[in-house]
Amino acid sequence: MIRLRLVTLVALTVVAGALSAGTTGVTAILTFAVLASLGAVYLAQTRHPRLNLIRVMLALSLFWPSFAMAKRVVQSSASGQLRPDTSVVTGTALTPSVARSTGGMGFELSAVMVDGIPLSRPVTVQVQMPDRRAGPTFGQQIRVSGKIGTTSPALNPGEERLGPPPPALFLAQDIQALPSSSSLASWWGRLTGRARDLIELRARQLLSYKAFGFLEELLLHRRLFGTVDRHLFSITGTSHLLAISGLHLSLVFAVMSMLLGLMFSERSIGTTLAPLVATFVYLAFIDFPLSADRAFVMLCVFTVTRMSGGHTGRLASLSWAALILTAVDPASVFDIGLQLSFASVAGLCFIGEPLSHLVRVSGRLARGLLSSLCSTTGASLPTAALAVSAFHVLAPVALLANIVAIPAVSLLLIGLLAWSALLLTIPSLSALLAPIINGASTVLFSCLELLARLPGSHRNVPAPSPFLLLSLGILFGVIILSADNRPRLSQRHHAGAPMAAAAIVVLLVWAFGTVPFDTRVTFPVVDQGSVILVRSRGIGTWLCLFDTDAKAANRAAHALAALGVNTLDVVVVAGSPTDLPDQLDALFGLLAPSHVYLPSQYTRTPIPGLDTRFQSTIASLDTGQMVSVATGGATIQSGNAIRSGPLLALVTTALVGTVSPTMSLPSDSPGFAYDTSTGTVQVLTTDSAANLSLNQTGCISIFTRGSRCWVAPDPRR
Repeated sequence: MIRLRLVTLVALTVVAGALSAGTTGVTAILTFAVLASLGAVYLAQTRHPRLNLIRVMLALSLFWPSFAMAKRVVQSSASGQLRPDTSVVTGTALTPSVARSTGGMGFELSAVMVDGIPLSRPVTVQVQMPDRRAGPTFGQQIRVSGKIGTTSPALNPGEERLGPPPPALFLAQDIQALPSSSSLASWWGRLTGRARDLIELRARQLLSYKAFGFLEELLLHRRLFGTVDRHLFSITGTSHLLAISGLHLSLVFAVMSMLLGLMFSERSIGTTLAPLVATFVYLAFIDFPLSADRAFVMLCVFTVTRMSGGHTGRLASLSWAALILTAVDPASVFDIGLQLSFASVAGLCFIGEPLSHLVRVSGRLARGLLSSLCSTTGASLPTAALAVSAFHVLAPVALLANIVAIPAVSLLLIGLLAWSALLLTIPSLSALLAPIINGASTVLFSCLELLARLPGSHRNVPAPSPFLLLSLGILFGVIILSADNRPRLSQRHHAGAPMAAAAIVVLLVWAFGTVPFDTRVTFPVVDQGSVILVRSRGIGTWLCLFDTDAKAANRAAHALAALGVNTLDVVVVAGSPTDLPDQLDALFGLLAPSHVYLPSQYTRTPIPGLDTRFQSTIASLDTGQMVSVATGGATIQSGNAIRSGPLLALVTTALVGTVSPTMSLPSDSPGFAYDTSTGTVQVLTTDSAANLSLNQTGCISIFTRGSRCWVAPDPRR
């Protein structure tokens, strides 16, 4: 018999109601119907149907209030954006300024006044500065002058997200601190900002690039690692280590518990509260990042549970944390970081721990290694589907990488905390210990690079279908209920049945969800220039970029990763590209091209900042020169055309296409013509003709299979 506490039933319906606010009304009704059906199944197997009927009805009654509350947050966020002609915003800095990879600085501002007119409620604004001057500190009241920036609409695969829209973008020209910044938050922000600046200034001369990057990311909450470095953590499944969240707070709490436990008796309240206060100080030192704030709430719930005597189960504690976070901020349920945190904690509790109990080895070292493997497996399995859906990267090597990286980063974080304290108090001693930090950082990076080079270590994959995600979610729920009600269930149950069902679902989705094709031409949407992706069995995978900048290349690279593109045979960068080093960072970091052709003026000297491994793949492309490949019945040409000539010409047995600022539709059918000056694609098939504007229709693909040709929008998720 399955038994659930009331808080679990309430948390399930409240979270489901809040998540439904990001969908359509029909989906919300279907979600409510599914919850009601599950409630009926739950009542059918319980011993006290009348009492549990009241509990289920009480929980279901909270679904629509939760839906309405979250819907109001989503709608108010969408309607609370600033006017297009806004020139001055005044408010409080929510985050310290952080350097952006494409140049300049950025921070979030809670705007309370626009052009001298007070707002009815604060509006969150993403402010971007054009240079890397020192920005505001946390809690500082400032006045920013500039203009509203345009944000890229979700027109490519992987760009759509449920929930409220992102904060309004404000391009700053000048920032002025207000003299009334005398609040406690602004005082604390100035204090921690000066401490971080001092640590950064002194550590820059002592630490290597990798060690200094870990100091910035793990302790100072500042971004330093570039695209290639971050992609290394992504493809090894360890990117969560760079985001300050539950892992880091739990580690600080554990260390403080060991240190402060010597000062209190074993059963004293101070043994639990003192480490919690110390963890809060660490949270305040990094200026309360949102992901860490939510993790701290979860930590407080579990701490209070332990103080109450441990009678509340792990599922109930997790339910309390989810219920509190959703009630305080309904929009938090759409945050992928929070979803991954809950999934990893649930997997650790209900998969990792039961697996570790099955370990039967005599050696302490072997038992510890296998227990760590079980814990990592339990935390990684539930998050894999969410990570694939959000980031489109599947990393089977993550299990092994996390076994190495989690203890290493934990020790590194402890070492950086102690080393930073020495840096502020005894600089000479910290200089002697700096080589240890440098060596540990180098070893960790080397291990991750070695794991990333293993065959099959990672793949870019399209997002799984909603049906598959729902099926895996139900399966995970069954596992949680089985683990939480283990004493009430029979010990001899068929554990292989759920796994077999999951395998069948995956195979069915894979078999019927894959679209076979001979040739596929895709047109991602970018803000600057034009991008074309050609995939053909004869000529391979080609990516052609014309007059693009760093933002366009980065957006295109993420769109291609969301389509499941892993490698590129040829990349042709033609026209007048800008920010070329940043463009190459995005391409090499996400897609690993084999051959890259650049305009000749960029190949005379090595590309600054580009890894030497990638320099050998770059070749020169003169004006008027075309790169071409002809195999069997397929031919492709691309390059720097003279005047009005084609930028790309494709000829296969079933498709003819051209790309040019002035090229018209070919007479052969099927065929296409992409006008780069207007961003329109003309397509002629045996069945129909279409003239598509990418800024309106979004990313599209032209497929050929045998003698058939058709046009379809690529999946957004």
